[in-house]
Amino acid sequence: MKTSLYRLFALLLVFAMLLAACAQATATEQAPVAPAATEAPKEEPINLTFWYWAESDAPGADAWMAETVEAYKKIKPNVTIDVVPQSTDTLISAFQAAATAKSGPDIASQWATGPVLGFVWQDALVPVSDYVAADEMKNWLNTNENTYDGKVWAAPMYLMGINVMYNKDLFAKAGVTAPESGRWTWDEFIAASDKLKAAGITPWAIGDKDGYGGAWWFANFGIQTLESTEELRQAIIGNADFTEEKYTGWYKTLDEMVKKGYFNEDVMSLDLSQGVRVFGEGKAAMAFGTDGMLKQSMTDLGEDKVGVMKTPKKGTAALADVGNATQSISHFITKWSKNPQAAADFLVFMHTPERLTSWYKHTGVVAADARFDKSLVTNPVLKQMLEWETTGPQVWLENFLPGQIDSDGDLVAGQQIFSQSGTPADAAATWQRAAETWRNQHPDELTNWQNWQQ
Repeated sequence: MKTSLYRLFALLLVFAMLLAACAQATATEQAPVAPAATEAPKEEPINLTFWYWAESDAPGADAWMAETVEAYKKIKPNVTIDVVPQSTDTLISAFQAAATAKSGPDIASQWATGPVLGFVWQDALVPVSDYVAADEMKNWLNTNENTYDGKVWAAPMYLMGINVMYNKDLFAKAGVTAPESGRWTWDEFIAASDKLKAAGITPWAIGDKDGYGGAWWFANFGIQTLESTEELRQAIIGNADFTEEKYTGWYKTLDEMVKKGYFNEDVMSLDLSQGVRVFGEGKAAMAFGTDGMLKQSMTDLGEDKVGVMKTPKKGTAALADVGNATQSISHFITKWSKNPQAAADFLVFMHTPERLTSWYKHTGVVAADARFDKSLVTNPVLKQMLEWETTGPQVWLENFLPGQIDSDGDLVAGQQIFSQSGTPADAAATWQRAAETWRNQHPDELTNWQNWQQ
Protein backbone atom coordinates (compact mmCIF):
# COMPACT_ATOMS: atom_id res chain seq x y z
CA MET A 1 0.00 0.00 0.00
CA LYS A 2 2.81 2.37 0.93
CA THR A 3 4.55 1.41 -2.28
CA SER A 4 1.45 2.24 -4.32
CA LEU A 5 1.00 5.53 -2.53
CA TYR A 6 4.68 6.39 -3.01
CA ARG A 7 4.45 5.62 -6.70
CA LEU A 8 1.32 7.72 -7.01
CA PHE A 9 2.99 10.62 -5.19
CA ALA A 10 6.06 10.37 -7.44
CA LEU A 11 3.91 10.38 -10.56
CA LEU A 12 2.00 13.41 -9.33
CA LEU A 13 5.29 15.19 -8.55
CA VAL A 14 6.66 14.46 -12.00
CA PHE A 15 3.42 15.64 -13.59
CA ALA A 16 3.54 18.87 -11.60
CA MET A 17 7.10 19.46 -12.64
CA LEU A 18 6.19 18.93 -16.29
CA LEU A 19 3.34 21.41 -16.02
CA ALA A 20 5.65 23.98 -14.42
CA ALA A 21 8.23 23.50 -17.15
CA CYS A 22 5.65 23.96 -19.87
CA ALA A 23 4.32 27.07 -18.20
CA GLN A 24 7.84 28.52 -17.96
CA ALA A 25 8.49 27.74 -21.62
CA THR A 26 5.25 29.40 -22.63
CA ALA A 27 6.06 32.44 -20.53
CA THR A 28 9.48 32.64 -22.08
CA GLU A 29 8.07 32.47 -25.59
CA GLN A 30 5.50 35.14 -24.82
CA ALA A 31 7.79 37.57 -22.94
CA PRO A 32 8.76 40.63 -25.00
CA VAL A 33 12.37 40.71 -26.12
CA ALA A 34 14.32 43.81 -25.00
CA PRO A 35 15.48 45.77 -28.03
CA ALA A 36 19.22 45.73 -28.74
CA ALA A 37 21.11 48.93 -28.03
CA THR A 38 21.08 51.09 -31.19
CA GLU A 39 24.25 52.75 -32.50
CA ALA A 40 24.34 56.49 -33.06
CA PRO A 41 23.48 57.21 -36.68
CA LYS A 42 26.58 57.72 -38.78
CA GLU A 43 26.86 61.01 -40.67
CA GLU A 44 26.76 60.74 -44.40
CA PRO A 45 30.17 61.02 -46.07
CA ILE A 46 30.87 64.43 -47.63
CA ASN A 47 33.55 65.05 -50.23
CA LEU A 48 34.71 68.62 -50.82
CA THR A 49 37.19 69.82 -53.43
CA PHE A 50 39.15 72.98 -52.61
CA TRP A 51 41.05 74.81 -55.36
CA TYR A 52 43.61 76.49 -53.12
CA TRP A 53 46.12 79.29 -53.74
CA ALA A 54 48.26 81.08 -51.15
CA GLU A 55 51.80 79.69 -51.29
CA SER A 56 53.11 82.41 -53.61
CA ASP A 57 51.95 85.14 -51.21
CA ALA A 58 52.78 83.22 -48.05
CA PRO A 59 55.44 80.50 -48.32
CA GLY A 60 54.41 77.72 -45.96
CA ALA A 61 50.68 78.06 -46.73
CA ASP A 62 50.45 74.71 -48.52
CA ALA A 63 51.94 72.87 -45.53
CA TRP A 64 49.54 74.70 -43.22
CA MET A 65 46.56 73.70 -45.35
CA ALA A 66 47.62 70.04 -45.34
CA GLU A 67 47.87 70.17 -41.55
CA THR A 68 44.49 71.92 -41.31
CA VAL A 69 42.77 69.25 -43.40
CA GLU A 70 44.18 66.53 -41.15
CA ALA A 71 43.08 68.39 -38.03
CA TYR A 72 39.56 68.80 -39.43
CA LYS A 73 39.35 65.10 -40.22
CA LYS A 74 39.72 64.34 -36.51
CA ILE A 75 36.61 66.32 -35.60
CA LYS A 76 34.66 65.67 -38.80
CA PRO A 77 35.68 62.16 -39.89
CA ASN A 78 32.87 62.02 -42.44
CA VAL A 79 34.27 65.04 -44.36
CA THR A 80 37.02 64.51 -46.93
CA ILE A 81 38.65 67.61 -48.37
CA ASP A 82 40.66 67.25 -51.54
CA VAL A 83 43.01 70.24 -51.80
CA VAL A 84 44.15 71.08 -55.33
CA PRO A 85 46.88 73.77 -55.34
CA GLN A 86 46.41 76.34 -58.10
CA SER A 87 48.93 78.04 -60.36
CA THR A 88 49.30 81.81 -60.21
CA ASP A 89 49.23 82.26 -63.98
CA THR A 90 46.03 80.23 -64.47
CA LEU A 91 44.13 81.08 -61.29
CA ILE A 92 41.57 83.30 -63.00
CA SER A 93 41.28 81.39 -66.27
CA ALA A 94 40.90 77.99 -64.59
CA PHE A 95 38.01 79.15 -62.44
CA GLN A 96 36.50 81.01 -65.38
CA ALA A 97 36.28 77.67 -67.18
CA ALA A 98 34.64 76.14 -64.10
CA ALA A 99 32.17 79.02 -63.86
CA THR A 100 31.26 78.65 -67.53
CA ALA A 101 30.69 74.91 -67.12
CA LYS A 102 29.06 75.43 -63.70
CA SER A 103 31.08 72.49 -62.46
CA GLY A 104 34.27 72.11 -60.48
CA PRO A 105 35.35 72.73 -56.91
CA ASP A 106 33.17 73.30 -53.86
CA ILE A 107 35.56 75.93 -52.48
CA ALA A 108 37.94 78.01 -54.55
CA SER A 109 40.43 80.85 -54.19
CA GLN A 110 40.47 84.15 -56.02
CA TRP A 111 42.03 87.55 -55.55
CA ALA A 112 39.83 89.91 -53.59
CA THR A 113 37.34 92.48 -54.84
CA GLY A 114 37.29 92.71 -58.67
CA PRO A 115 38.04 89.05 -59.46
CA VAL A 116 35.68 87.82 -56.71
CA LEU A 117 32.85 90.16 -57.65
CA GLY A 118 33.31 89.31 -61.33
CA PHE A 119 32.34 85.73 -60.49
CA VAL A 120 29.53 86.91 -58.22
CA TRP A 121 28.07 88.71 -61.23
CA GLN A 122 28.41 85.52 -63.28
CA ASP A 123 26.23 83.76 -60.70
CA ALA A 124 29.03 81.32 -59.88
CA LEU A 125 29.10 81.84 -56.09
CA VAL A 126 26.83 81.75 -53.07
CA PRO A 127 27.24 84.31 -50.28
CA VAL A 128 29.46 83.07 -47.49
CA SER A 129 27.40 85.24 -45.15
CA ASP A 130 24.36 83.03 -45.83
CA TYR A 131 26.14 80.09 -44.16
CA VAL A 132 28.38 81.67 -41.52
CA ALA A 133 27.00 83.28 -38.36
CA ALA A 134 27.37 87.03 -37.99
CA ASP A 135 29.04 86.55 -34.60
CA GLU A 136 31.81 84.63 -36.36
CA MET A 137 32.17 86.94 -39.34
CA LYS A 138 32.49 90.05 -37.18
CA ASN A 139 36.03 88.83 -36.39
CA TRP A 140 37.08 88.59 -40.05
CA LEU A 141 39.06 91.56 -41.36
CA ASN A 142 38.69 93.39 -44.69
CA THR A 143 35.40 91.68 -45.58
CA ASN A 144 34.39 95.00 -47.14
CA GLU A 145 36.64 94.07 -50.09
CA ASN A 146 34.22 91.29 -51.05
CA THR A 147 30.91 92.81 -49.97
CA TYR A 148 28.23 93.40 -52.58
CA ASP A 149 24.47 93.86 -52.34
CA GLY A 150 24.63 93.53 -48.57
CA LYS A 151 26.31 90.11 -48.67
CA VAL A 152 29.86 88.93 -48.02
CA TRP A 153 30.88 86.64 -50.86
CA ALA A 154 34.28 85.37 -49.82
CA ALA A 155 36.27 84.68 -46.67
CA PRO A 156 39.65 86.29 -45.94
CA MET A 157 42.56 84.33 -44.48
CA TYR A 158 45.46 86.72 -44.18
CA LEU A 159 46.51 90.34 -44.57
CA MET A 160 49.18 91.04 -47.13
CA GLY A 161 51.14 94.21 -47.39
CA ILE A 162 53.76 94.64 -50.09
CA ASN A 163 56.70 96.86 -49.31
CA VAL A 164 60.36 97.05 -50.30
CA MET A 165 62.86 94.64 -48.75
CA TYR A 166 66.49 95.70 -48.78
CA ASN A 167 69.80 93.98 -48.11
CA LYS A 168 71.69 95.93 -45.46
CA ASP A 169 75.08 94.50 -46.41
CA LEU A 170 74.70 95.43 -50.07
CA PHE A 171 73.50 98.91 -49.11
CA ALA A 172 76.59 99.35 -46.94
CA LYS A 173 78.87 98.09 -49.67
CA ALA A 174 77.52 100.71 -52.08
CA GLY A 175 77.40 103.50 -49.50
CA VAL A 176 73.60 103.64 -49.55
CA THR A 177 71.67 104.64 -46.44
CA ALA A 178 68.07 103.53 -45.90
CA PRO A 179 65.57 106.38 -45.42
CA GLU A 180 65.07 107.38 -41.80
CA SER A 181 61.44 108.22 -42.54
CA GLY A 182 60.82 104.73 -43.91
CA ARG A 183 60.24 106.07 -47.43
CA TRP A 184 62.45 107.56 -50.13
CA THR A 185 61.43 110.27 -52.54
CA TRP A 186 61.76 109.17 -56.15
CA ASP A 187 64.97 111.16 -56.63
CA GLU A 188 66.49 109.51 -53.55
CA PHE A 189 65.53 106.09 -54.87
CA ILE A 190 67.11 106.72 -58.26
CA ALA A 191 70.29 108.09 -56.65
CA ALA A 192 70.54 104.98 -54.47
CA SER A 193 69.96 102.70 -57.46
CA ASP A 194 72.72 104.49 -59.38
CA LYS A 195 75.13 103.96 -56.48
CA LEU A 196 74.28 100.28 -56.27
CA LYS A 197 74.70 99.84 -60.01
CA ALA A 198 78.08 101.63 -59.93
CA ALA A 199 79.21 99.25 -57.15
CA GLY A 200 78.41 96.24 -59.35
CA ILE A 201 75.23 95.39 -57.44
CA THR A 202 71.87 94.72 -59.09
CA PRO A 203 69.54 97.31 -57.54
CA TRP A 204 66.27 95.38 -57.89
CA ALA A 205 65.24 91.72 -58.19
CA ILE A 206 61.99 90.76 -59.91
CA GLY A 207 60.44 88.08 -62.09
CA ASP A 208 57.80 88.75 -64.76
CA LYS A 209 57.45 85.56 -66.75
CA ASP A 210 53.91 85.27 -65.37
CA GLY A 211 53.23 89.00 -65.66
CA TYR A 212 52.78 89.60 -61.95
CA GLY A 213 56.05 91.47 -61.48
CA GLY A 214 54.70 94.18 -63.77
CA ALA A 215 51.32 94.00 -62.04
CA TRP A 216 52.99 94.76 -58.72
CA TRP A 217 54.65 97.80 -60.27
CA PHE A 218 51.22 98.95 -61.44
CA ALA A 219 49.71 98.44 -57.96
CA ASN A 220 52.56 100.29 -56.24
CA PHE A 221 53.43 103.01 -58.75
CA GLY A 222 50.41 103.27 -61.05
CA ILE A 223 48.31 104.10 -58.01
CA GLN A 224 50.34 107.20 -57.19
CA THR A 225 48.85 109.27 -60.03
CA LEU A 226 45.21 108.53 -59.15
CA GLU A 227 42.93 110.46 -56.83
CA SER A 228 40.65 107.49 -56.14
CA THR A 229 39.71 104.01 -57.28
CA GLU A 230 36.69 105.67 -58.86
CA GLU A 231 39.05 107.24 -61.40
CA LEU A 232 40.21 103.77 -62.36
CA ARG A 233 36.61 102.57 -62.67
CA GLN A 234 35.86 105.39 -65.10
CA ALA A 235 38.56 104.07 -67.46
CA ILE A 236 37.31 100.51 -67.02
CA ILE A 237 33.75 101.38 -68.04
CA GLY A 238 34.89 103.58 -70.93
CA ASN A 239 34.38 107.09 -69.62
CA ALA A 240 38.14 107.71 -69.71
CA ASP A 241 40.98 106.35 -71.81
CA PHE A 242 43.77 104.17 -70.44
CA THR A 243 46.23 105.94 -72.73
CA GLU A 244 45.88 109.07 -70.56
CA GLU A 245 49.04 109.99 -68.67
CA LYS A 246 47.55 109.45 -65.22
CA TYR A 247 46.72 105.83 -66.02
CA THR A 248 49.77 104.56 -67.86
CA GLY A 249 52.33 107.37 -67.95
CA TRP A 250 54.33 105.64 -65.22
CA TYR A 251 55.48 103.03 -67.77
CA LYS A 252 57.95 105.65 -69.05
CA THR A 253 59.73 105.51 -65.69
CA LEU A 254 59.75 101.71 -65.62
CA ASP A 255 61.11 101.66 -69.18
CA GLU A 256 63.96 103.98 -68.18
CA MET A 257 64.86 101.72 -65.26
CA VAL A 258 64.94 98.64 -67.48
CA LYS A 259 67.17 100.43 -69.99
CA LYS A 260 69.56 101.48 -67.19
CA GLY A 261 69.95 97.88 -66.08
CA TYR A 262 68.44 98.29 -62.63
CA PHE A 263 66.85 94.82 -62.76
CA ASN A 264 68.24 91.30 -62.89
CA GLU A 265 68.87 90.22 -66.49
CA ASP A 266 66.69 87.10 -66.26
CA VAL A 267 63.45 88.95 -65.36
CA MET A 268 61.49 87.27 -68.15
CA SER A 269 62.77 83.79 -67.29
CA LEU A 270 61.48 83.93 -63.72
CA ASP A 271 57.99 84.15 -62.30
CA LEU A 272 57.22 86.55 -59.47
CA SER A 273 58.16 84.26 -56.58
CA GLN A 274 61.33 83.10 -58.35
CA GLY A 275 62.35 86.72 -58.81
CA VAL A 276 61.99 87.28 -55.07
CA ARG A 277 64.35 84.35 -54.47
CA VAL A 278 67.05 86.28 -56.34
CA PHE A 279 66.89 88.78 -53.49
CA GLY A 280 66.91 85.96 -50.92
CA GLU A 281 70.08 84.61 -52.50
CA GLY A 282 71.82 87.94 -51.94
CA LYS A 283 72.03 88.76 -55.64
CA ALA A 284 70.12 92.05 -55.54
CA ALA A 285 69.76 94.91 -53.11
CA MET A 286 65.99 95.40 -53.18
CA ALA A 287 62.75 93.61 -54.04
CA PHE A 288 59.06 93.83 -53.40
CA GLY A 289 58.08 91.51 -50.57
CA THR A 290 55.02 90.39 -48.67
CA ASP A 291 55.24 89.55 -44.97
CA GLY A 292 55.85 85.92 -45.88
CA MET A 293 58.48 86.76 -48.48
CA LEU A 294 60.16 89.05 -45.97
CA LYS A 295 60.23 86.28 -43.38
CA GLN A 296 61.70 83.84 -45.89
CA SER A 297 64.36 86.32 -46.97
CA MET A 298 65.37 86.88 -43.35
CA THR A 299 65.66 83.12 -42.97
CA ASP A 300 67.86 82.96 -46.07
CA LEU A 301 70.05 86.00 -45.40
CA GLY A 302 69.83 86.41 -41.63
CA GLU A 303 67.34 88.42 -39.60
CA ASP A 304 69.79 91.27 -39.05
CA LYS A 305 70.62 91.53 -42.76
CA VAL A 306 67.19 92.56 -44.06
CA GLY A 307 65.30 95.82 -43.66
CA VAL A 308 62.01 97.12 -45.03
CA MET A 309 60.79 100.47 -46.37
CA LYS A 310 57.70 101.77 -48.11
CA THR A 311 57.53 102.05 -51.89
CA PRO A 312 59.38 105.20 -53.05
CA LYS A 313 57.05 108.14 -53.61
CA LYS A 314 56.77 109.06 -57.27
CA GLY A 315 53.33 110.63 -57.60
CA THR A 316 51.48 113.37 -55.75
CA ALA A 317 47.84 112.29 -56.15
CA ALA A 318 45.67 111.32 -53.18
CA LEU A 319 46.33 107.58 -53.48
CA ALA A 320 50.10 108.12 -53.42
CA ASP A 321 49.99 108.07 -49.62
CA VAL A 322 47.56 105.21 -48.87
CA GLY A 323 48.70 101.83 -47.61
CA ASN A 324 48.52 98.80 -49.89
CA ALA A 325 47.46 96.01 -47.54
CA THR A 326 44.76 93.64 -48.69
CA GLN A 327 43.42 90.22 -47.84
CA SER A 328 44.83 89.37 -51.27
CA ILE A 329 43.39 85.92 -51.86
CA SER A 330 39.87 85.07 -50.72
CA HIS A 331 38.10 81.74 -50.43
CA PHE A 332 34.52 81.29 -51.60
CA ILE A 333 31.79 78.67 -52.03
CA THR A 334 30.66 77.78 -55.53
CA LYS A 335 27.06 77.90 -56.69
CA TRP A 336 27.14 74.26 -57.80
CA SER A 337 28.49 72.80 -54.56
CA LYS A 338 26.16 70.14 -53.17
CA ASN A 339 27.40 70.83 -49.63
CA PRO A 340 27.65 74.62 -49.16
CA GLN A 341 27.14 74.43 -45.39
CA ALA A 342 29.91 71.86 -45.02
CA ALA A 343 32.15 74.09 -47.12
CA ALA A 344 31.34 77.09 -44.92
CA ASP A 345 32.01 75.07 -41.78
CA PHE A 346 35.52 74.33 -43.01
CA LEU A 347 36.15 78.00 -43.76
CA VAL A 348 35.13 78.76 -40.18
CA PHE A 349 37.47 76.04 -38.88
CA MET A 350 40.33 77.74 -40.72
CA HIS A 351 39.73 80.73 -38.40
CA THR A 352 39.81 78.89 -35.07
CA PRO A 353 42.49 80.20 -32.66
CA GLU A 354 44.68 77.11 -33.02
CA ARG A 355 44.58 77.36 -36.81
CA LEU A 356 45.33 81.11 -36.73
CA THR A 357 48.39 80.54 -34.55
CA SER A 358 49.54 77.66 -36.73
CA TRP A 359 49.07 79.83 -39.84
CA TYR A 360 51.48 82.44 -38.52
CA LYS A 361 54.04 79.88 -37.43
CA HIS A 362 54.00 78.35 -40.92
CA THR A 363 53.99 81.57 -42.94
CA GLY A 364 54.94 84.60 -40.87
CA VAL A 365 51.91 86.33 -42.39
CA VAL A 366 49.32 88.02 -40.20
CA ALA A 367 45.90 86.38 -40.19
CA ALA A 368 42.91 88.50 -41.30
CA ASP A 369 41.09 87.94 -38.04
CA ALA A 370 40.64 90.17 -34.99
CA ARG A 371 41.34 87.16 -32.79
CA PHE A 372 44.87 86.77 -34.14
CA ASP A 373 47.43 87.04 -31.34
CA LYS A 374 49.63 89.96 -32.38
CA SER A 375 52.14 89.10 -29.67
CA LEU A 376 53.28 86.28 -31.95
CA VAL A 377 54.92 88.95 -34.12
CA THR A 378 58.21 89.55 -32.34
CA ASN A 379 60.62 90.45 -35.15
CA PRO A 380 60.98 94.27 -35.42
CA VAL A 381 60.85 94.26 -39.22
CA LEU A 382 57.69 92.17 -39.30
CA LYS A 383 56.18 94.33 -36.55
CA GLN A 384 56.83 97.35 -38.77
CA MET A 385 55.01 95.64 -41.62
CA LEU A 386 52.08 94.87 -39.32
CA GLU A 387 51.87 98.51 -38.24
CA TRP A 388 51.81 99.73 -41.84
CA GLU A 389 49.19 97.14 -42.81
CA THR A 390 46.78 98.10 -40.05
CA THR A 391 47.17 101.90 -40.03
CA GLY A 392 45.16 104.22 -42.25
CA PRO A 393 43.32 103.51 -45.52
CA GLN A 394 44.54 100.60 -47.63
CA VAL A 395 44.15 100.02 -51.39
CA TRP A 396 45.63 97.24 -53.50
CA LEU A 397 44.87 98.72 -56.91
CA GLU A 398 44.98 95.47 -58.88
CA ASN A 399 41.93 94.30 -56.91
CA PHE A 400 39.87 96.96 -58.67
CA LEU A 401 40.30 95.49 -62.16
CA PRO A 402 38.08 92.98 -63.95
CA GLY A 403 40.04 89.77 -64.30
CA GLN A 404 40.26 89.97 -68.08
CA ILE A 405 41.62 93.53 -68.09
CA ASP A 406 44.15 92.48 -65.45
CA SER A 407 45.34 89.46 -67.43
CA ASP A 408 45.19 90.94 -70.94
CA GLY A 409 46.12 94.52 -70.09
CA ASP A 410 48.00 94.88 -66.83
CA LEU A 411 50.10 91.70 -67.04
CA VAL A 412 50.86 91.94 -70.74
CA ALA A 413 51.81 95.64 -70.63
CA GLY A 414 54.39 95.02 -67.91
CA GLN A 415 55.88 92.16 -69.90
CA GLN A 416 56.24 94.43 -72.93
CA ILE A 417 58.38 96.82 -70.89
CA PHE A 418 60.46 94.26 -69.02
CA SER A 419 61.17 92.30 -72.20
CA GLN A 420 61.68 95.51 -74.20
CA SER A 421 59.30 94.14 -76.81
CA GLY A 422 57.17 97.27 -76.67
CA THR A 423 57.33 100.94 -75.81
CA PRO A 424 55.45 102.77 -73.04
CA ALA A 425 52.98 103.87 -75.73
CA ASP A 426 52.49 100.22 -76.70
CA ALA A 427 51.86 99.33 -73.06
CA ALA A 428 49.21 102.04 -72.79
CA ALA A 429 47.56 100.84 -76.00
CA THR A 430 47.53 97.29 -74.62
CA TRP A 431 45.53 98.46 -71.60
CA GLN A 432 43.07 100.35 -73.76
CA ARG A 433 42.62 97.44 -76.16
CA ALA A 434 42.07 94.98 -73.29
CA ALA A 435 39.41 97.25 -71.75
CA GLU A 436 37.57 97.73 -75.05
CA THR A 437 37.61 93.99 -75.74
CA TRP A 438 36.28 93.21 -72.28
CA ARG A 439 33.47 95.75 -72.62
CA ASN A 440 32.44 94.33 -76.00
CA GLN A 441 32.60 90.69 -74.90
CA HIS A 442 30.95 91.09 -71.50
CA PRO A 443 28.13 93.65 -71.64
CA ASP A 444 26.47 92.15 -68.55
CA GLU A 445 29.65 92.51 -66.52
CA LEU A 446 30.08 96.02 -67.85
CA THR A 447 26.63 96.91 -66.53
CA ASN A 448 27.58 95.62 -63.10
CA TRP A 449 30.81 97.64 -63.08
CA GLN A 450 28.86 100.73 -64.20
CA ASN A 451 26.44 100.25 -61.29
CA TRP A 452 28.99 99.24 -58.67
CA GLN A 453 29.31 101.90 -56.01
CA GLN A 454 32.77 101.48 -54.53
